[in-house]
Amino acid sequence: MKIHFIASAIGNKNDYGSIIDLVEKLGNTIITRHAIERSREQILSESPEESELYVKKFQTWHKKADVVIFEVTTPDISIGYEIAYALTLSKPVIVLYRRDINSQPGTPGALKGMHSERLQVLSYDDATLGEILALALDYAEETSDIRFNFFVTPTISAYLDWIAKERKLPRSVYLRRLIEDDMNSNLEYDGRDAALQES
Repeated sequence: MKIHFIASAIGNKNDYGSIIDLVEKLGNTIITRHAIERSREQILSESPEESELYVKKFQTWHKKADVVIFEVTTPDISIGYEIAYALTLSKPVIVLYRRDINSQPGTPGALKGMHSERLQVLSYDDATLGEILALALDYAEETSDIRFNFFVTPTISAYLDWIAKERKLPRSVYLRRLIEDDMNSNLEYDGRDAALQES
């Protein structure tokens, strides 16, 4: 998958490098390395024209990306904007923050109240980063599948909300598993039609 990685210019570049290395070891492509290549001084010295060009570039990077990963241990208002922008494009978003930083003991700020099947907010440390990234990218790949909308009754909607809250399972994943279980148990279905459509 193509990954756009974003982080604060004043954060821990070693952490950023570790994330980028792990993402690439998992077989993905990083679209840009500006998070480890641009400094705060470079950003502050940009002319208005250069800043405008950067905005156009990041919009292109978001559109090209299959998944957008943010490291938010160091707060940055521009990153909040980019998270919202990525979700507006219906991109799967992975937000990472260090769990062992005293100033960041829990889920960062406004992200506590955000709920989206395409948004994962995950804490990490050196020992868990690799496993967390692998699982998060697998889930992100699932959520980038074909979107299918349909109407449900308020009772079904309430039940799906309960599943999401109590079992910590996104509604789409729950419904997908139900359908996959039915597909696997249906002896009349051999998958040929689906294979033809996917080829």
